[in-house]
Amino acid sequence: MSETLRFEAFSSMVEPEFWSGLAHHKLHSARLDTARAVVRGEFSGGRRHAVRGNSTEPTQRLAVPARLRVNQGAWEAVQGNTQQQTGAVGVNGYLHNTNTIEEFKKRDKGELLRDAGAEILEAIRSGRATQAPELLWPFLLLSFADLKKYHFYHWFAFPAVTADPPDMATEPPTPLSSFVSRSSDLEHLLTTFAGTSVCAQGAFVARYYPSNAGNPWRVGPLSEWSEIYGSGKAEDGGIALLGFVDPSSHSTRPGWPLRNLLTWLRHCHPEATNVNILCFRDTALLAGGPVDGATLVQQCESIVLRVSVTSVASLTSECQVSGWERNEKQKLVPRIVNLSSTMDPVRLAESALDLNLQLMRWRLAPSIDLAKIAGTRALLVGAGTLGAYTARVLLAWGMRKITFVDNGRVSFSNPARQPLYDFEDSLDGGKPKAEAAASSMRKIFPNIDSQGIQMTIPMPGHSISASEMDSTRATVARLDELVASHDVIFLLTDSRESRWLPTLLGTLHRKIVICVALGFDSYVAMRHGVYAHDDDFGPMGAPKAADSSEAVRLGCYFCNDVVAPTDSLSDRTLDQQCTVTRPGLAPIASGTAVELLTTILQHPQGGHAPPAAPGANDSAGEFGDPEHQIRGYLIGFRQHAIVGQASSLCTACSPSVINAYRQHGFDFLLRAFNNTLVSEDAPHCAAEDGADAPADYSYLETLTGLAALHRQTDTMLETIEWSESDDDFEAI
Repeated sequence: MSETLRFEAFSSMVEPEFWSGLAHHKLHSARLDTARAVVRGEFSGGRRHAVRGNSTEPTQRLAVPARLRVNQGAWEAVQGNTQQQTGAVGVNGYLHNTNTIEEFKKRDKGELLRDAGAEILEAIRSGRATQAPELLWPFLLLSFADLKKYHFYHWFAFPAVTADPPDMATEPPTPLSSFVSRSSDLEHLLTTFAGTSVCAQGAFVARYYPSNAGNPWRVGPLSEWSEIYGSGKAEDGGIALLGFVDPSSHSTRPGWPLRNLLTWLRHCHPEATNVNILCFRDTALLAGGPVDGATLVQQCESIVLRVSVTSVASLTSECQVSGWERNEKQKLVPRIVNLSSTMDPVRLAESALDLNLQLMRWRLAPSIDLAKIAGTRALLVGAGTLGAYTARVLLAWGMRKITFVDNGRVSFSNPARQPLYDFEDSLDGGKPKAEAAASSMRKIFPNIDSQGIQMTIPMPGHSISASEMDSTRATVARLDELVASHDVIFLLTDSRESRWLPTLLGTLHRKIVICVALGFDSYVAMRHGVYAHDDDFGPMGAPKAADSSEAVRLGCYFCNDVVAPTDSLSDRTLDQQCTVTRPGLAPIASGTAVELLTTILQHPQGGHAPPAAPGANDSAGEFGDPEHQIRGYLIGFRQHAIVGQASSLCTACSPSVINAYRQHGFDFLLRAFNNTLVSEDAPHCAAEDGADAPADYSYLETLTGLAALHRQTDTMLETIEWSESDDDFEAI
């Protein structure tokens, strides 16, 4: 007796890694684009699991729901990317990811199904589904990803073109083990499947020859319908079957893919009105080793159906589509996955940090290179107020490598003004600042690579005794190593002379150097000029030619000074020993400095980028052209951009200083620290009088030519005749 053919619906099984992929897709690829994207899923043959009872109850075999699995490989959306070795059938899914929860709720679900059904029918009529049966079984995924909370709202659909009147089952299902004449025929069928790819395609045609014990099966793809299936008659004793990989484990109901396979059949082969359907469920056996016939008979799950197919002419509607997934209570409602409680908190923190940065690329700065910023290694010389605020802003930009250099300890006055320290850090004499700052950064963001180097930087005018010689040499070598291994150097110390050696080393290694200095209610944030090539320093021991490219290099912090840095820390009153500034100034200056750096990093010329030209509106950089110096004033809340060229007499970055260090190394630095005057290194003085420089000029002033400039100026002033009589002035 015939009865309506009923189907076992698909249920989705999504691995957590897929949702991570969706978050990445939303942030980095789709952004605000809601166009559908292709993802991959797969299904296998249905199996029942054996459940052992107690001593009085026999073992039971429980059905497992028909699953369509979506995992982390879903984003490799390439047709035919199936896992044949496991007997899985790969299919394409269409992701419709919305931007808001309201859009998710209002999306026309019926329209999505109808469009999918129309695509299935088009693939059937064009013949594409015959060549690629996976086109018969697409799935839909409507989703909204709340990436702040890591909540994923979603609803799966498995579009099926339904028949009205329905297709009919004319006979009860027959187990495949009973359908075949011999148990060895099951072994032959598995061997046939293992030797071809038709099972991985999901659908096939077959002919079974009960009388041929040696070769009872012939199996091929749907495109070989005419050769294998023929008219469907039992010619020469063979039985023709239309087969598919059946994800159902229900004893009588076939799986959902059969619905669209029958739609293919009624359109492509209308002559086949009564067919044998092989619901092949034993894909798991394809991955295992050889199994004898007797065991196969016990383990075989596949069934054979006899189906009466409704003709196209009899359909009341050609494109009725159903398929939205129901929940466990059989209600048509979407689902929500909350991964925040299951994810690693450190990974959540990293995702949250990246989220805010990636959102910039959606509308405001689509071309920004966040990877370049994140990969920049920052060395912060000074871990005080400026260092603490600078580090926090660098972290907000996603930088993962920040190193602190400082020689101080956290005092009780620090935590209120310096956001990386707390009260506990100032107890027992105070923790070393650099190490405490690095530790605080790791607490704020565990994935950051932050180190603290406790170091006293040698400075000009601060003499080095014989007992300090070895430790100072080691300090210089360590600082040189740190500068060379980082990409940007921030000078954030509270004295002028402590910036000299990092400036020299940053210039030598051609690094980006950002200098920040504070007054009571004013600040300066500036970048140092970068030599284009090593040979721009000029020959060893020779000054740079005046007409060289060095003349257009931007100046450093010391280029405008006409005196060399010297000891400014001795003999100071209490207010001079502390950095006395308006409390809101440091975060403004630090933020400006970091934004100056990001502007440099997003410019195609990097550290060599020219400053903005007055009145120019165009720029090659994502954030414009980086200024040379930004000077700000809280009085009147004013800010000015200033450009200054490098000085050939600079005591920190001029070719004469760089080459003296390249030629003499630590000995040169020792002379600068101790202000030792040696005539062979003071050619400007020796050229005039053959004597050592006067004591009122420092070694660096003598080396660079500043001393000679001062003497020339003094000589000119001596020759000027000054008059205080009003009669000497002409009327204007």
